[in-house]
Amino acid sequence: MDDQQKSAQVRDVYAHFGLAVYLAQCLEQSIFLHLVFFEHFPKAIATFKSKESWISAFNAFESRELGQTMGKLIRRLKEAGQPTEYIQVMLDEALQRRNWLAHGYFPDRAAALTLESGRERMIRELESIQSLFIEVASQIDAITLPVARNYGLTEEVMAKLMAQMREQYASL
Repeated sequence: MDDQQKSAQVRDVYAHFGLAVYLAQCLEQSIFLHLVFFEHFPKAIATFKSKESWISAFNAFESRELGQTMGKLIRRLKEAGQPTEYIQVMLDEALQRRNWLAHGYFPDRAAALTLESGRERMIRELESIQSLFIEVASQIDAITLPVARNYGLTEEVMAKLMAQMREQYASL
């Protein structure tokens, strides 16, 4: 393998690592949204007084929950009693993998990164972790989305929100 091929393979390792971390963050957002629709909204509706109080209560909930670690979000999700035993096992595995990525992946794989075969294994390993995060988020979303639709978060509303976000970020 020449230097150019080696550089491309190293970039691929970093790209797969970045995608895995991104997907871990997507999973955190899935957990947060689940808590919004199963915990926050039912309580907020009962105390709804004005648009301003609704926004204030949501902002406080969002700030508090998204300030938590992934482990604490998972604990809150389990306490809410929604995920099945299967999802709980997957969440535990996802948390372990996410923490390893964030705190120990490259130190643990320093020697492997220097070898072509090591980098190939790292890419396969990271692809497997990405699949885990996607699967867990999909399982949680399958529970959350029907409830979200009952609150008015339809496909049309989601498409409109995505278009607004794209427009907002395109102007940056």
